[in-house]
Amino acid sequence: MARSLSINAICRLIDALLPGGYPVIEVVAELLGVSTRTFQRRLNEEDLSYSDLVDHCRLQSACDSLEHTQDSIHGIAAMLGYRDTSSFTRAFKRWTGTTPHSYRKQLQYQQIKLSNQNVLNVRTIQ
Repeated sequence: MARSLSINAICRLIDALLPGGYPVIEVVAELLGVSTRTFQRRLNEEDLSYSDLVDHCRLQSACDSLEHTQDSIHGIAAMLGYRDTSSFTRAFKRWTGTTPHSYRKQLQYQQIKLSNQNVLNVRTIQ
């Protein structure tokens, strides 16, 4: 976003607000020091809507939490501002085509597979 913060910086701000529920655009714009209209215009320049931006931020945070923490799906949903786990699961499936539980299981499977390949590579070298 020209003349302002990067999308990642805005996502960090939105992430900080999410545990309190869906952050309204007026609050985010005010915290960025711009009017709501200016914020909307700059998002539009990037071909983004505010709801698309919040979804993007939620998806990044969800994937990061599923990969790097053992937090429950319920806990991740709450951290992302969802009132219930089923709403988070539906949104996550819309974004990725899979459920949060399946996504985490797939990551664990890939990590085990990589770990086993590393063990085989070490044995081959010896």
